[in-house]
Amino acid sequence: MRQKILLRILWTVMLVTATASSAMAQKFKVTSFKTLKNDVSAFMSPVYDLNGQACALIRVEAPADFAFSTPLGIVKRKDEVGEILLYVPNGTKMITIKHPEWGVMRNYRFEQQLESRMCYVMKISFPQPVAEEIHDTLVITKTRIDTIVVKSMRQPLPRQWWAMATVSASGGSYPVGIMLATMKRHGVFLHLSTDFRSTGDIRAEVDKDGMPTDGTQVMPYFTGKKSRCNYMITAGLTHRLSSSLTLMEGAGYGKTATAWQLAEEEGGGYALNRDMTRKGFAAEMGLAWTTGSKAVMLSVTTIEFNKWQVNIGFGIKIGKK
Repeated sequence: MRQKILLRILWTVMLVTATASSAMAQKFKVTSFKTLKNDVSAFMSPVYDLNGQACALIRVEAPADFAFSTPLGIVKRKDEVGEILLYVPNGTKMITIKHPEWGVMRNYRFEQQLESRMCYVMKISFPQPVAEEIHDTLVITKTRIDTIVVKSMRQPLPRQWWAMATVSASGGSYPVGIMLATMKRHGVFLHLSTDFRSTGDIRAEVDKDGMPTDGTQVMPYFTGKKSRCNYMITAGLTHRLSSSLTLMEGAGYGKTATAWQLAEEEGGGYALNRDMTRKGFAAEMGLAWTTGSKAVMLSVTTIEFNKWQVNIGFGIKIGKK
C-alpha cells in the first residue's frame, strides 16, 4: 500500500515538474486568432499546394525568427515587415510554433479547420527587451512597430486621340465617314457620315405604295430606278471602361431619303417616298476597342428612333496606354 502511495506521489511530482519546465521554457503565447473576412489577398493571389488546391493564409504578427510547422506542412512562407505570411493547406487544424530562445508551443489547435482562400490573423505575445545595467548605467531599450497606411490614389490618365474611318449599312446604302475623339478618363467625339449622293430633282411626293400624297388618286408611272441619300452628324461623350474598352454615346442630326424616278410621260424627275424618308434627331451609342496604336469601333445610330444603321470604324490611336 505504501509503495502505491509513493508511486502516485512520484508521478504527481514528475507531472508537475514537467508542466513547470514546459511553462518555464515557453516564454511566448498566442493572444488571439481570428478570421479576416475583409482580406481578399488569399482569394485574389492564391498559392496552391501539391494537390492543386488553393491554400489558406495566416498572417502572424511576430518577429521573423519564429518557425512554424503543421501536420499537413507549410506550403509557402513569406516574411513581411511586422508580420509573417504562412500559406497552409486546406483543412489545417493545428500548428506548432518554435523560437530559438523562447521555446516551443506544440499543436496549437484552431477553433475550426482552415479553409481555402480564407485569410486569418494570429497575434503572438513575446518577452519585451528589459533594462540592462552596464557599468552602473541603466540602459532601456524600447521596441515599437509603426504601421503606415498609404491611401491608394488614382493616377491621372494621359490624353488620347483617335482618328477612324467608318462605314455604315443603311438599307442598301453604305455611307462612309470619319470619327474623331479625344479623352483622358472621359472625353468627347465627333462622327460625320455620308454617302455623297442626292435624291435628284424632286417633282412629287408619294407614299410607300406609290400613291401621291397631295390627294391625287392616280398613281404615276415610274421607271423602276431609285435614288437615295444618307448623311448624319453626331457628337457626344466617351468613357473609358478599362485600358482598352471605351463607351460612347451622342446625339445630333441625320437624314435618309429614298426617291423613285418618274417616267418621261410624267415629266421626268423623281418622286420622294415619304414613308421611306426620315430626318431630324439622331442618336448614336457604341463601343471602341484599342490595342497599341490601333482602334476599332462598333456603334448603332438611329434617326427619330425609326431608321437604324450599324457603323464600323477602323483607325489609329495617338497617346500613351
